[in-house]
Amino acid sequence: MFADMAEPDKKIVGLDLTAAELAEMVKYQEALEKRVGKKLELWEAIDDFLRNAKAEWEREKLARDLAEQRKEIEKHKWIESEKAGYDIGEKRAIEDWTAKYAHIWRSERESLEKNGWEVLGITVGIARGLHMRPTSTLATIAGRFEAQVYVHRQGMEVYNFKLNGRPYINVKSVMGMLTLGAVKGDSLEFIATGKEAREALAAIAEYVTATAETAA
Repeated sequence: MFADMAEPDKKIVGLDLTAAELAEMVKYQEALEKRVGKKLELWEAIDDFLRNAKAEWEREKLARDLAEQRKEIEKHKWIESEKAGYDIGEKRAIEDWTAKYAHIWRSERESLEKNGWEVLGITVGIARGLHMRPTSTLATIAGRFEAQVYVHRQGMEVYNFKLNGRPYINVKSVMGMLTLGAVKGDSLEFIATGKEAREALAAIAEYVTATAETAA
């Protein structure tokens, strides 16, 4: 389900994204904003993407994936043939690569990092947790950068999207962030994409570390 950035209880039900799908939807959002001439919430772009672009994108992605798999299998066939001292054949190469390496290849290809996302794990150190003041500060920090930034906490109930079964919410939404209920010692995972994604996460980490003992 998806929650509006400003209204965490507004949802589009039934979606659980992969990293590749999320990355494509963020790109689609940027293109759609240029087309309509205004800022859009991610859920608005996702709704439009599902109605108008998803089927074609999936066909194109499948073709790209199959082509890349073919390259990996051909490379595997050459390596194993060199080891064996003879041509092991296409059928054996496909079966061997599928059994040994296909799951690793898919996992890496669908990883956040492979799809343009920066990832940062942080343990909350602020004595009173992420209440209004540090939450507002985090939203302000995230808003300074040309990046989309989201956070996951285990057990969170309000979110903008699910990624491989894990919910995430927009760090720039103070209302949404307050629903996290994050307390000292909680583990959070921040993800970001965009031109300044790495800088955004570095600034968030610096703030949380610097104010861990003083924020109240």
